[in-house]
Amino acid sequence: MFDAMTSAVAMPIPTMRPVSAPLSRVVVSAPMRVSFAGGGTDLPHVARRTGGRVVGSAVGIRTTATVEPFDRGWVRLAAPGGGVLRRSADPARQDPSLRLLEAALGVTGVCDGVSLEIDTEVEPGAGLGGSAAATVAALLALRAASGEIPTALELAREAAFVERGRLRIAGGDQDPIFAAHGGVLDLTFNGQGCAGVRPVCRPGSRAAGVVAALQEGMLLVDTGVRRVSGDVLRQRSAPDPQVIWSLLSAAAQVARGFAEGSLEQVIEGMRQSAAAKAKAAPAENLPCLEIAEEVSGRGAEVVRVCGAGGGGHVLVWAPPERHEGLLEALSRWTVRKPELDVPGARVEKRGSRI
Repeated sequence: MFDAMTSAVAMPIPTMRPVSAPLSRVVVSAPMRVSFAGGGTDLPHVARRTGGRVVGSAVGIRTTATVEPFDRGWVRLAAPGGGVLRRSADPARQDPSLRLLEAALGVTGVCDGVSLEIDTEVEPGAGLGGSAAATVAALLALRAASGEIPTALELAREAAFVERGRLRIAGGDQDPIFAAHGGVLDLTFNGQGCAGVRPVCRPGSRAAGVVAALQEGMLLVDTGVRRVSGDVLRQRSAPDPQVIWSLLSAAAQVARGFAEGSLEQVIEGMRQSAAAKAKAAPAENLPCLEIAEEVSGRGAEVVRVCGAGGGGHVLVWAPPERHEGLLEALSRWTVRKPELDVPGARVEKRGSRI
């Protein structure tokens, strides 16, 4: 049974044959994401009432999952923050760093003679959809190592099932969709989950130039604080309907800006979305306020928290010619310049079958 904070359509992929051990070594990567506008309207209890819309992009910060055959009767798991070597008949570990990997083994049926390792440049809890990227990468690696190649839609749904259905992590579905599909996407949501996945950069569209300009001006500032987005969301009070409409309006403006080739419209929509998120959750936006103070007067046109807030990353956008002063002001933080419009989950390497 799903509660108000979980997806209604998350589901595992049907496995056509019983699988217990991987057949080959496979390395998979999946991207993290940034949303430009509408974040939070993908939450089921919001989308059920008003519909939801999120416009954003997969970014070139990727999580890698490596699956390979291991000694029969044993399972080896490794992830940032923890690892375990256990007998396959032992109960699944419930360590916070390993629960996701254990759940991925459970839904795919690959649970004996397997090694699964997650590696990432940015650990989950950074506001960039890192846990979903890890889930999608792990699921694709396990299935590819067993001779199956699911579609992006199937991957996104199964990842949502793992995070919402198995682990009961509160949240919406945008993160696994960006991780599975990649690209710059205009997503719509209803009471049943994701209702539409529309690539923004289609052939002949005017969006490519806007995406390039966005990428040139974007900075991701790492606050160094990590938190579980589901915990942040569960502590949040019911959203103000006016805030939700502001978020939806901002997402529509960003989508319109891409369609019309207008960077100005996209930036204005991002500003509107940032203001609405700050109004909805002032406490979770404190790291954003600190960074906004540091860059005040240095030409930043957008400063907004990424993800659920409370830490993680803060997105700063300004024309590239203003970056020198901004980077000087941000020198005590780690600053990343992400690539936008990157591919979704993909197999990077495949070994011979055993």
